[in-house]
Amino acid sequence: MITTDRLLAILDDWALWMHTSTHKLSYPSKSLGMVSGGESTTDAFQDMCSAQDMTNVRTLDVIIHSLPKEQQDALYCKYLKSRKPLAYEYKLEIAMDNLLTIASKRINA
Repeated sequence: MITTDRLLAILDDWALWMHTSTHKLSYPSKSLGMVSGGESTTDAFQDMCSAQDMTNVRTLDVIIHSLPKEQQDALYCKYLKSRKPLAYEYKLEIAMDNLLTIASKRINA
């Protein structure tokens, strides 16, 4: 079960992800390395957490795009600073409630 605080943290990460440039050629930023077994780098745990955070952001992006357009617009207004829709507060409240419900089933926070 995801908490509201965790959902808000993932939404903040989503907003940062949405603002990043996507002008790369889709090549990975790191190359695959072979390890002889049992060895762990000092950043292994941090890399694992970052990978899970990115998975959560992508999952949340899919959830947001599955919401009705007016709820998407309310979330875009709050987190991406787009134009405020009519009845913004009401639509944002419904969107957050729907996000919490759906994310609780799809995101292991």
